[in-house]
Amino acid sequence: MSKAKQRPLSPYLLGPYYRFEFPTVLSLSYRFTGIFMSLILAPLACLWMLMFALGEAQFNAMQAFMGSFIGTALAWLAALVMSYHLFGGIRHLLWDSGRFMSKEEIRSTGVVTVIATLALWVFVLWGAS
Repeated sequence: MSKAKQRPLSPYLLGPYYRFEFPTVLSLSYRFTGIFMSLILAPLACLWMLMFALGEAQFNAMQAFMGSFIGTALAWLAALVMSYHLFGGIRHLLWDSGRFMSKEEIRSTGVVTVIATLALWVFVLWGAS
């Protein structure tokens, strides 16, 4: 057998060759939440502050949008995304310090990250209602 056939398969070869594992899904989710916050939440927050600066009518229009079904769903999603990114970032900081690097610890910190994310998300939604 040649050396090329002995090498591990790349995760970019999806399908029958590679299956996503829990740490892979968490890693991709962490990246996507960062992109979502950068491309959606940050501009939305800037727009909200701009509407406040432009006057009462514009701010009331923004408040009406945020009170609509789409705005409420976006706020719920924002709370979930920011919660996950917070705990994922803490997890990455722990890895940067050289802690929790075994396979078992990576999986267990992933589970803790998901549970903490959901707990904070529910707490935020409960507090907002």
